[in-house]
Amino acid sequence: MGGRSIKDNFKWRFGDPARIKIEYAKDKMSPSEDAYRSEQISKAYAGVLKGILGREPTQEEILGNKVIDC
Repeated sequence: MGGRSIKDNFKWRFGDPARIKIEYAKDKMSPSEDAYRSEQISKAYAGVLKGILGREPTQEEILGNKVIDC
């Protein structure tokens, strides 16, 4: 068998436990800046899921309504 499993590949890339840290701004933002940041975070999250899954994630997977098995 060639290559790593998706789960092993994720652990290899990000560590176990994962070394992913998200920091949020501490200052108040305008509503338009908040909307823009939310959109960018959503796109980044979907992009990470796409990279992990190797395909476009479904809306249900993005929203967390469906369990993603690795």
